[in-house]
Amino acid sequence: MNGDESPFGKYVLLSIGSSNATQEWCSKGSGPPCGPWTFMGKAAADPSINHYTLVIVNGAAEGQDAPSWTSSTSPNYDRIKVARLAPLGLSENQVQAVWVEFDDPKPSVSLPADSADAYALVTNVGQVMRALRIRYPNIRIVFLSSRIYGGYATADVTGEPYAYESGFAIKWAIGSQINEMRGLPINPRAGTLDYNKKLAPPIVWGPYFWADGSTPRLDGVVWTRADFEEDGSHPSQAGEAKVAGMLIDFFKVSPYARCWFLVNQYCL
Repeated sequence: MNGDESPFGKYVLLSIGSSNATQEWCSKGSGPPCGPWTFMGKAAADPSINHYTLVIVNGAAEGQDAPSWTSSTSPNYDRIKVARLAPLGLSENQVQAVWVEFDDPKPSVSLPADSADAYALVTNVGQVMRALRIRYPNIRIVFLSSRIYGGYATADVTGEPYAYESGFAIKWAIGSQINEMRGLPINPRAGTLDYNKKLAPPIVWGPYFWADGSTPRLDGVVWTRADFEEDGSHPSQAGEAKVAGMLIDFFKVSPYARCWFLVNQYCL
């Protein structure tokens, strides 16, 4: 409960983000029960996954875009503490891994403009990483994923090229931390991400979901219109299941996750 080491203790893999993230991780309403086709639903039914010391929690919620997470005093973190962790007998001190998928609301300026929304997202990612470090003092790692394809979007939601360009924001944020830890100047857009000074957690790529619609990428992933709800932006059940499968596969093989995500594995 206090985050102290214990052979009988629990640690948390938490998600944060907005509507797409909560639908893919657990449910549209954010809380349990999770759909069996979602990440948490699939994980619960998989005997190869560690159900003894690992607790998977959904903190993402509809409408909670990147700016909603930038401050450590954001109501989102209090909501997770009270409504998601406490009912399971868990505390913020037990959150050690976080998966993040979000974007900025209503992007309107694309690259290569200096005011492109991708640059704004880098700034927000940096602020969120520092907020996570404050709220979760024992955090060990953050996995960042950019969103799914947005080319079918018909409503006032994130479409293209902004969905694709959000991947550049993630790349730049991770690269900023790598460069800073190598002694290079701090990226002014991202701000300090120094994990040795405990100003931010270590950040790495999570699974990459984007593909150019029905054009297969090298591993065969495509996004068809049937993978989306009516607005063409939020995933349908089929789309949620596709992302959930990629999340499961990722955590099972990632060198940063498999030793604590899978049963009968040991971290060095």
